[in-house]
Amino acid sequence: MKDACSNSAPSKCMQQFHLPLKMVLLALLFASVSTATAQSIVPGFDKSEFREMMLISVRTASIEDYAENFPEPEHHTMIYQSKPIGLDNLWDLWTDDQNQSAVISIRGTTEKPESWLANFYAAMVPAKGTLNIDPDFSFTYQLANDPKAAVHVGWLLSTAYLSREIVPRIKTLYAEGIKDFLIIGHSQGGAISYLLTAYLYHLRANGMLPADIRFKTYSSAAPKPGNLYFAYEYEAMTQGGWAFNVVNAADWVPEVPVSIQTLKDFNKINPFVHARSIIKSQKFPAKLVLKHIYRKLDKPTRQAQKNYEKYLGNLASSVIKKNIPGYTPPAYYNSNDYVRTGVTIVLMPDESYYKEFPDDSTKLFRHHVHGPYLYLLDKLQDQNTAENTLFDATWELEYMSGLRIAFEGLFPQQKPQIRFNRQTHKAEGTDSCNGYAAPYQIQGNQITFGEPDPTTMRYCGEGEKQFLKMMEKVNKYQTDAEGKLSLLLDGVPVMRFKKINR
Repeated sequence: MKDACSNSAPSKCMQQFHLPLKMVLLALLFASVSTATAQSIVPGFDKSEFREMMLISVRTASIEDYAENFPEPEHHTMIYQSKPIGLDNLWDLWTDDQNQSAVISIRGTTEKPESWLANFYAAMVPAKGTLNIDPDFSFTYQLANDPKAAVHVGWLLSTAYLSREIVPRIKTLYAEGIKDFLIIGHSQGGAISYLLTAYLYHLRANGMLPADIRFKTYSSAAPKPGNLYFAYEYEAMTQGGWAFNVVNAADWVPEVPVSIQTLKDFNKINPFVHARSIIKSQKFPAKLVLKHIYRKLDKPTRQAQKNYEKYLGNLASSVIKKNIPGYTPPAYYNSNDYVRTGVTIVLMPDESYYKEFPDDSTKLFRHHVHGPYLYLLDKLQDQNTAENTLFDATWELEYMSGLRIAFEGLFPQQKPQIRFNRQTHKAEGTDSCNGYAAPYQIQGNQITFGEPDPTTMRYCGEGEKQFLKMMEKVNKYQTDAEGKLSLLLDGVPVMRFKKINR
């Protein structure tokens, strides 16, 4: 078929379609802007997203015939895989079908001795400092601001090698329009994913990566990466659904490294600071008894921590130097109080799981590899589906607990309403006669509301105050078979809403 301009002079054709052409160009311009600013990842644990990440992680494992037991990733293509670097570390890079996001996948422990050495080099170092790896490679890092924050030195060394490749690749993809990055690591790769995520967040905060880059991390089957003060900062910087720790409750690996908590590991203000002087002020024989008990509790943990550092720090570093001749061991942080880190998604085994994967003392990693995790993931309730019921609807209050005045009497004109805005992450609506907008955060079935924005100040009676006060208290939500939404306080429903439109 000929087009409308096939028999016309070019200038005449352009005049004829001048206005439509301008409209088309404008439409294309807006479309390109929309595409350029579109970001494909959203906060919150997404069952299907994690499954895709695990299928990518299977390929990163680089074990012969291993990947053949699993389906291919549905929406991502590998564009790069590194050679083994550092302590036999490896990573690969994937992009999604629309080229809107990328995945950084980090390999776990291999059978090679140097890979296991990264695990056993388990002394702690401050979460901010420099590793002198060889004369041509010094890794200056910041993973936290708190000087009390500390991390596993072996996995930090692996992070140093990996980040030297990963950060330039991130910058290259950003220049090509990709601003969203998912990070997945399983086992040792999960431990490294914590440290890499913290490192990237601080690069962004310090202006060394663009401010509009977003990272979302799934640490799967991961050991504990650092102490409580690192965990606090990691969880604060990724809060709002940007990082998850996925654990099979039958897996022993997330329980290591062995943790040793001493009295030095507490915050500065604690009941043990003046314990010696308090004991000294007691009368005899109470003073003698308390002094004996205190020593029995304090001395063994301090000695255990020193031994930990001696063997898994100093001795392990001498082996590290054989693999990395130019390596200079850092000064260690005198603690080994390793803790579980991040928002934890627990995959809970049941009777059918143990029939499929029975305990076997000769198979130490039976519950740790990808297969059992994916098996339990399929059984996990899809919280993303539950979350989606909140959106694209207006909810009207029909019940609130703890009322001294009858519900209808509190809200005689209009009942409070709530809408969840997915784009602004704000709950919007009316508290009966004044409008409100309050930020919210959702993680699984947990929900919290922040301070409402300033609004109109019409007097609405006691109902308004009680409604807003109750919103500040809730910490969970659930929907039922009738389509009702309940907001809960520690498992107890305190407000119930009905859906009044879609």
